[in-house]
Amino acid sequence: MGFQPGFSFDIQDDRRNGVARLALRGELDVATAPKLEKHLQQVEGDGVGAVLLDLRDLTFVDSTGLHTFLKARSRAADNGHRFALVGANAQVRKLLQLTATQGVLEEQGVRLLARFTQRSSAPGTSGDSDWNQDG
Repeated sequence: MGFQPGFSFDIQDDRRNGVARLALRGELDVATAPKLEKHLQQVEGDGVGAVLLDLRDLTFVDSTGLHTFLKARSRAADNGHRFALVGANAQVRKLLQLTATQGVLEEQGVRLLARFTQRSSAPGTSGDSDWNQDG
């Protein structure tokens, strides 16, 4: 059958407590990166306080996928929301190391994941008042 770029890719979008957790599944490459880019821009436009990419089920990332991560991180810095990756496998970690872009894997991701899994905020509160604080 051979290698088929973009053969399988899916995004599961869950939002809680001001955090958009996007669980990526499959192969992120030149054929599928535009789908992630479009989805990220939609999420960012919805005014979330943080975007968390969960890479646990991502089986492959090429340079186009890496560029998509870096553009999202840059937009986050420009727009004042947080951005982090969690669950990177050995292939993704090696790619980041070889390209000297390990900074995209921030410790902040663990804190954002913890916030995402907390119980929802009390009715009538946004739960986003501390986004500008560290931690």
